[in-house]
Amino acid sequence: RALCYIKLKQWDKVYQDARHCLDLDPNYIKAHAYLGQYYIEQQRYDEAITCFKQALDLCKTQNKSFGDEIQRLLRYAQKRRFSLMEQKRIENEISLQTYLRSLIQSDKERRMQTRIEKHYEDKDLSQSSINSSTVLKYYQSRMTNNPNQQTTTNLASMVSVSPKLTSVHDADSSVTVDPQLEQALRDIEQSTDQSLNEMNNLFNEVDIRRKRREIPEYLTCKLCYDLMRDPVITPFGITYCRSCIEENLYKVSHLDPIANKPLVVDQLVNNLVLKEIVEKFIKENEWVNSECF
Repeated sequence: RALCYIKLKQWDKVYQDARHCLDLDPNYIKAHAYLGQYYIEQQRYDEAITCFKQALDLCKTQNKSFGDEIQRLLRYAQKRRFSLMEQKRIENEISLQTYLRSLIQSDKERRMQTRIEKHYEDKDLSQSSINSSTVLKYYQSRMTNNPNQQTTTNLASMVSVSPKLTSVHDADSSVTVDPQLEQALRDIEQSTDQSLNEMNNLFNEVDIRRKRREIPEYLTCKLCYDLMRDPVITPFGITYCRSCIEENLYKVSHLDPIANKPLVVDQLVNNLVLKEIVEKFIKENEWVNSECF
């Protein structure tokens, strides 16, 4: 009945039936599998994975033959969980990058403002006549509109000043800017740009490394070139995916494809050592479930 509810997508009833079956018999394999499908629908992937693993363990102890379907569901749940985690990770990275960028920009403005104030203090000018925010705002606006043009040239065109100093008359205040101050502000801006570029390069490198995901050659099947989740070894010392070599023996020839020697299914032996290595690799690299499904 639970299977019918799955087809009808009546998931609450699937959960009720599966839980009731497990209360009566905790070793009922299909109930674990149906419950896992319910958890997938609810996006509770950790619980779904637990259910499918319990079902697989019961398949082994009870020697049932429908473990392949449960294995497929397990991989699907792992794939969905990884996709969800990957999406959250990307969102967190974007948020972190935005936050770091704002910190760097805030630090740049603070350093510029401090430099402007210090400049006028060194010139022994009255602080009451200086508005560092106005100077900074004007400098930034000029750099935005004319990034390749010297600020002092623009300032000089506005008022008549001495050769060493250029005065800018704002709507609310009168400030003084000279080439030395302008160069100091440019240096701060350049160091900030360098910091931003280094940060962006760092995030880009992380992205490139993530995209450069590779499965070691010794873990891939020589027939399908995919990860060997169920590796078996032949008498000739060659390991394949069980499904691939069995299909080859049934449909192509009764020969080992590489050794080119007679081979039958009964001669295949589980490669438990390699299987353990594969399981460890999958555990440490969850992206495998997303790309090798």
